[in-house]
Amino acid sequence: MKISIAMATYNGAQYIQEQLQSFVDQTRKPDELIITDDCSSDQTEAIVREFAKTAPFAVEFHRNEKNLGYCGNFNAALMKTTGDLVFLSDQDDVWFPEKIEHMIGVADRNPQALVVMNDAALTDGELNEVGLTKLGQIRSAGFSMKAFVMGCCCAVRRDLLDFCMPIPVGIKGHDNWIVHFAEAVNGKVIDDRVLQYYRRHESNESQFIANRTTKVTKRQAFFHSVRNLFSGDAREKEKEQIAQQQLMIEGIRRVRSVAPERYQQELKTMLETAEANARSYKLRTGVREKSLVPRVFATLGLLFRGGYRDSSGFKAVLRDLVG
Repeated sequence: MKISIAMATYNGAQYIQEQLQSFVDQTRKPDELIITDDCSSDQTEAIVREFAKTAPFAVEFHRNEKNLGYCGNFNAALMKTTGDLVFLSDQDDVWFPEKIEHMIGVADRNPQALVVMNDAALTDGELNEVGLTKLGQIRSAGFSMKAFVMGCCCAVRRDLLDFCMPIPVGIKGHDNWIVHFAEAVNGKVIDDRVLQYYRRHESNESQFIANRTTKVTKRQAFFHSVRNLFSGDAREKEKEQIAQQQLMIEGIRRVRSVAPERYQQELKTMLETAEANARSYKLRTGVREKSLVPRVFATLGLLFRGGYRDSSGFKAVLRDLVG
């Protein structure tokens, strides 16, 4: 089995050396490391090129001609990989020596799996452990395992990449795109073993509450999501969500046109669910534009018709009632 690592970098000079060294320290080393850089202005490229001179595996460094953003940069890296199993890597984490070897075993034991995922220990910016893990935080917050889409914990089979790539321009999360397709075809497998450090600092892209370095409770997670619903830029977020839903629908249609026959039924269901969610969300947007009394009746009517079945439940009802 050929193993690739896809790493997306951007001004990562402060931390990247530790992550690169953790690849060298693997008990089963990768066959190739593909790095795409999003026009860094620091010493990232120099560090990688120096590392490549002595690395015990092939290292490719590609600098984007223009800034592609976080998702676009990962898309570029993934499209250049050639491995049978492709590990996604952030530039500021550190892997435990057994990560690749262990996850190959997980993939071998689960031949149906298109994405295999491991747990990660949360640390501060100096890599000091805080006694929490990503899966532990998700469970403590009361989220389902569908919330675990963390790209840096993923290894992806070539079979999935062959039909879900490239990621459409405009999609916000490369990991959401990949993992959601794996889930849709029952191809996501989670292993509870902690196999890396997940460094949290002020430059991290993700602000998901389960990434906090203090223990998250269900109560905190609930009020955090409610605050987000009523934040000052809620209207802009709603517009963005509608746009993302449409991109996803178009993307699923494209993927269905090239995916193997054995996944067609699951992908059809995925598409139908996405379309139903989009219709429901548009209805809810219309409800919120009504004046108070009509809005209350419209919200209750939508609730009794099952219009909130695939949303965030009570919080979505509350959001629509308030308008």
